[in-house]
Order: sequence, then C-alpha cells, then structure tokens
Amino acid sequence: MHALPNPSRHAPTRVQPAVPDAYAAMGWIEEFTELARLAIEEEDDELLRRSYEDELLRRAVYLRAAGLFDVMDIRHPALRAMLDDAR
Repeated sequence: MHALPNPSRHAPTRVQPAVPDAYAAMGWIEEFTELARLAIEEEDDELLRRSYEDELLRRAVYLRAAGLFDVMDIRHPALRAMLDDAR
C-alpha cells in the first residue's frame, strides 16, 4: 500500500502563462500607455486627439475587464476622469 502525498508538504504550484500570451498582454499595455501619452500631449489637432482618445477608451474596456485597473492607479487627472466617465 502506498501513502498518498501530503499536499501541505509540497510547495503550491503556479500556472505560468504561455509566453505568447504574456507578450500580447504587454503589447496591449504598451499601446494603451502610448495612446494615453499621445492623447494628453496633443494640443493642436482636436480630431487627432479625439481619435487617440477613442482608441484609448476602446482598449480600456478590455484592460478593465482583465483587472488591470484593479491593481493600477491612473495618476493623470484628465486621463483618470476620461476613464471614469467611460464606465
């Protein structure tokens, strides 16, 4: 008769995300931060700024669903207000 392993003696295992998925997630975050920077800095072209904001808000839906904004705070007041208004 074999004894069953005691789960408390073994270190918990973690499921590691697949590397392509991790790179894809980082790509979305990088694109989001770049769009945020462009939207904040654009002062001359209203249409261009709005296109940045529209794309930013489109991506924010997915990032919010993934829980990014549960662990990260937006410090820029205008960007924070824009994302709060879009909920």
